[in-house]
This record gives sequence, C-alpha cells and structure tokens, in this order.
Amino acid sequence: MTREPPSRRTWIMTIRRFAEVAWTRHGPTRYLSVAATPIVVAVLVPGWWWLGCAVGAAIGVVIDLRTQAAFQRLAEHVEEIEDDDIQVAVTNYVWAIAATTTAYVLPYTLLAFSPQPGPVIGLLFCAGAALICSTLHVMTSTMVFYTIPTVFMGLVLNAADLTIGANKFVLAAMAALVGINAIMAARAGARSFGDLIAARQRAEEAAEDLEARVKQRTAQLAIATKRAQAANKAKSVFLANMSHELRTPLNAVIGYSEIIEEDLASGETEQSAADLSRIRSSANHLLAMINEVLDLSRIEAGKLDLRPTDFDLTALLRASLDTVRPMASKNGSLCQLNVAASIGAVYLDETRVRQCVLNLLSNAAKFTQSGVIALDARPCRIGSVPAVAISVRDTGPGILDEQLARLFQPFVQADNSHTRQHDGAGLGLVITRRLARAMGGDVQALSKLGEGSTFTLYLPLRMTSAQAVAA
Repeated sequence: MTREPPSRRTWIMTIRRFAEVAWTRHGPTRYLSVAATPIVVAVLVPGWWWLGCAVGAAIGVVIDLRTQAAFQRLAEHVEEIEDDDIQVAVTNYVWAIAATTTAYVLPYTLLAFSPQPGPVIGLLFCAGAALICSTLHVMTSTMVFYTIPTVFMGLVLNAADLTIGANKFVLAAMAALVGINAIMAARAGARSFGDLIAARQRAEEAAEDLEARVKQRTAQLAIATKRAQAANKAKSVFLANMSHELRTPLNAVIGYSEIIEEDLASGETEQSAADLSRIRSSANHLLAMINEVLDLSRIEAGKLDLRPTDFDLTALLRASLDTVRPMASKNGSLCQLNVAASIGAVYLDETRVRQCVLNLLSNAAKFTQSGVIALDARPCRIGSVPAVAISVRDTGPGILDEQLARLFQPFVQADNSHTRQHDGAGLGLVITRRLARAMGGDVQALSKLGEGSTFTLYLPLRMTSAQAVAA
C-alpha cells in the first residue's frame, strides 16, 4: 500500500516546525562544541591535526549559519512559493545540512589515522554528531541518509583504530551498530515528527472548520434577527393600521345607531332607512376584515378546509366581475371579461376560487380611477398539469418594484402609513396566494408605475384529494 504524497499544507507546517527546533535550542551548544574541540585536539594530539578540525569547524559554522538564515526566510515566505519549488527548496536545504555535517565531522573521521588519543576524540565527536543527526535531522524520513554517511564512517574508523587484531573488527562492528541505531532512531523520530505535523494539521483544520461554522451561524443569526425585527415591525404597523380600520366602521355603526335612536324618539324617521343601509354597509366591511384575519390565521395554523366540486368557471368569473362592477363604476372605470372558449368546468373549491378572484378584482377596482379593469381567462399548464390562468389587468397607478416585492408578505402592505388613501386590512393578496398554492396553483404580479398592474391567478383544472388533505 503506497502512502499519499504530502500535501502543500503538510510541507508548509513541516518546514515551519523544522525551523523552530533545528537551530533554536541546540545551535549555541553545537557551535560551542565545534569551536572548543579543536583546542582539545591541539593540546592532546601531537601534530597539525587540530588545524583540520579548526578549518572544518569554521567552514561548518559558516554553512550552518547561512543555511539557518535561508531556511528561516523560507519558513516565513513558504506560502508564496509554488508546490514544486517548495520541494526543490527542501531538497537543497537537506543537501546544505548534509554539507554542514560533513564539514564538522570529516576532520574527526581523519583522526583515526592520528596518534592517540586522536581516535578517541574522533570517536566521541562522531558519536555526538550521530546523536544530533538522529534527533534533529528528521524533517523527512530519508533526511538522515544524507547526513549520516560521514558520521558512520568516522565511528567505524576511529573505533577500529583503538585496538589491534581481532578486537579491531569487534569495535568497528559495535561502532557500526551505534550508527545503525542512530539511523533507526532518526527514522522513528521522523515518524513521530510526521505524526505531530498531522495532528497539528488536523487541529488547525478543525479550528478553521469551527471558525467557518461560527461565522456561518453568526451570519444566519444576523439574518434571522433582521427578519424577526422586520416581521415584528410589520406586525406592529399592521396592528396600528387594523385598529384604525376597525374603528372606522365601528364608529359608523355606533354613530348611525345613535342617530336612528334619536329619530325614533322624535318621530322623524324619513332618513332611518338610509342610515340603516349605512350601518349594514359598515358592518359588512367590518365583517370582511375580520374574515380576512381569521382566514389567514386558519391558513397559518394549517387548518384550512378545502372542498373541491365541479363548477362552471366562466359563470363564476362573470358573477365576480358583476359584484365589483358597481365599485368600478363609482370610480369611473369600465369592466371587461375575456374568457377563452375552451375554459369550462373545473374541479376546485368554488368558494375559495371566488374569494381569490374577488380579492384581485376588488383591489383593481379600488385603485383604478377612470380606467379599465379586464378579467381574462386562458388555458395554460402548471408543469405537466393542465391549468387555467386568470388575469386581472388594470390601468391604475401601478406599483413600485420595492413595494411589489412586499405585496405577498403577511402583515405588509404597499402603503403602511396611517394616512394611506384606501382602506382595508391589506391581507387579500396574502390570502389569495396561500389559497392558490393550497389548491396547487400560485399568484404572480407584474406592474409598471403609471401604466397599471396585472395579477395572474394560476390554478389547475382539477384539484387532487392529496392537495385538499395537505391544505
């Protein structure tokens, strides 16, 4: 089973971690040892062997410091480097560290050929170098193989020179075993180093995921809060308008009742019939608003009761237009009916369809002055289902785009001010859309300011029993 190559993120974290541990804690100790050991060689070993050790130490320190500075820069700017360039850079730095180790260790490997106690000093120095290689040079699992060869050779040669005969080979084998153990320790350290990087990566990814989820939840909460505030404001405005709308017909009922009472007491009843008509009109208006509120409450509570039957849609449309014709005529508007010949009987809730059509026609008649109100019906399809499109067009003032988007929202009206020109609870369009969707259809609105509006009621020709149950 092959292992997946390290990801870019793994390389970045590896480089930064190696920069943290390779020099920060052990650099000063390493520089002190490579600077002091040539002095020991000069004092204890006859000859010029100390000069090689001093030159190697100088070269090694220079390469070491330059490599350290360059690697620190790599760690700081690694995110700006391409993936292939990162691996090339790591390979170059591994070779630089191998060169540093060789410069430090090679003169002490050559001490195997010097007088005693040169081989002992060389063996101890190479053993210390093996320790450093096995603990620090573990950025990758193969890194130790670049840095250990000179150390391994120094261990074997210096150990072999400590004695003669067969013992030479025994000590050389034991020194080789030390080198092999160093390699195994480095490999194990590399795996631990990799596990640490993987754990850090998982922790960072988990933290990033948590942070992203917190941001997402915060954004959702902010949206929900804004919606709740908007809904609360809309309901407050709606209740304020409703209190005004309810008081108006109630005041009319109470006022004209008092007038009739006074007329009866005085015996002057000539105007009583007209006053009673006004009372009935105000009461009907009040009842209509209360019915709208109750209908919306039933719809939102999921207790809407639909009773589909077969009925003539053309007759319903003609009767609905006749109902609003007096209101339209009062405003100087003409009413037109255009029904396609193919429109016949439908299987829907007749009462609710009439309510939807009357809501649309009443709005058109209410807002259109000296214009035209056209009621059209044509066949269409809702998906693959045969349907009918009932359009109510008017030549009224039209509606702004921002107001059009709010028309079908509960408790929101195009004009929410207390001084708006036309009365009503403003729930007609909301209820119409809810009823239409309950029967498997919908309502769409188009309007252009100054040119009029078109509200189209889409309904299937036959309502299924499943839709009635769902409603």
